[in-house]
Amino acid sequence: MAGLSAPIALLSLALALAPAGARAQDRPAGARPTLLFPPLALADAGDREFRATVLRDLKDSGVFHLVSPAAGGAGTDLMFQFVSHTLARGRVLIEGQCVNMATGAVILKQRLVGQTAVVDRMAHRMVDFLVGKVTGTPGVADSSIVFARTTAPGIKEIFGVDRDGRNLRQLTAFGSLTIQPAVSRDGRLAFVTYKGGPPQIWGQLTPAGPFRLIYPRASAAGTALSDLAWSPDGRRLCFVQESRLGLAELQVLDLDSGRVARLTEGGASRGPCWSPDGGAIAFISDREGIPQVFVVAGGGGQPRRLTFDPAPKGRVAWNAKGDLAFSAAAGGRSELFTLAPDGTGRREVLSAPEPVVSLCWAPDGRSLLVGLQADGATRLGVAAMDGKLQDLGLEDGQWPQWVRNPVPASRSL
Repeated sequence: MAGLSAPIALLSLALALAPAGARAQDRPAGARPTLLFPPLALADAGDREFRATVLRDLKDSGVFHLVSPAAGGAGTDLMFQFVSHTLARGRVLIEGQCVNMATGAVILKQRLVGQTAVVDRMAHRMVDFLVGKVTGTPGVADSSIVFARTTAPGIKEIFGVDRDGRNLRQLTAFGSLTIQPAVSRDGRLAFVTYKGGPPQIWGQLTPAGPFRLIYPRASAAGTALSDLAWSPDGRRLCFVQESRLGLAELQVLDLDSGRVARLTEGGASRGPCWSPDGGAIAFISDREGIPQVFVVAGGGGQPRRLTFDPAPKGRVAWNAKGDLAFSAAAGGRSELFTLAPDGTGRREVLSAPEPVVSLCWAPDGRSLLVGLQADGATRLGVAAMDGKLQDLGLEDGQWPQWVRNPVPASRSL
């Protein structure tokens, strides 16, 4: 990284969102903010890596419209600049600042300190701060996708990978069928494993803690377990358990008391997801014939049906903003829709030829992580609300979850 006397490397950003800066007078309503990102002068390898990561993150955010440096800075609203300082013991300080080009006001001033080995994560976090400053919701560059993957015949383990496809790491090593990962908001991992023979739910009771048996406590063989979902407060775990009659029913486990409550009976239920406040759970059920989207109170009660058209529903997801998304099979294709919790405001997002086998929201609620089954494998893509699908290039990513990376105790990485 450059030293204290190194020249400042400039990133010229143009953002059209009113909370952060002036709106260009000739920009159509709803257009993405323009962004100019000129090349660095006299940059070392660390600066080049930081800039390259920032550029990828800005493109992936979907918030900005990048323009060629040859076009110049005319019409831009904001300018973002960063300078790096080499510190002792292999650490680096990166200072970022974003200025309103029309008024000169500083809208973002951020300092990050970390080892040079994590300069990519520092870039992720800088972009997330910037996106959050201009949209009100932090970006998801510093996030991970957690999934199961086959490691040997009959064996699957849980893996994690950064949003940009880097830093693949294996999270479990049970040497068994270990599947169905779920991650809480504070970063605890839970999953289903057959390491002891019959299926069991294992997970972390504290962030970064050891994996422990969560359910069932008894050692006797149990029925099939699947579709784990943490409550927003991390105190309850909803899952699907096959009954003795072979029906898939929703159960909720209170982690403090160990008590389990059955939420549904009759028909087959799957894919539970919690409302943002933890007061309700959406799920798919064929209790009235064709699989449809239902909602039930988190403490139990009579489920309420939200969809009524004849297309079978496959998956449902609920984001922190309160939006529902679901998949449906129609005419030999899979379609994605968004829906308000009261059943109104249905809007089509995407139509794809492959079956949708998994669905979850991005942590910022701006896009959807979609698992599409093709040729016996699962292809993961990010579906934007405008219908565009970005292929992540991640092979064999089963039961994926998209979560923010844990935030450090300080802003030092």
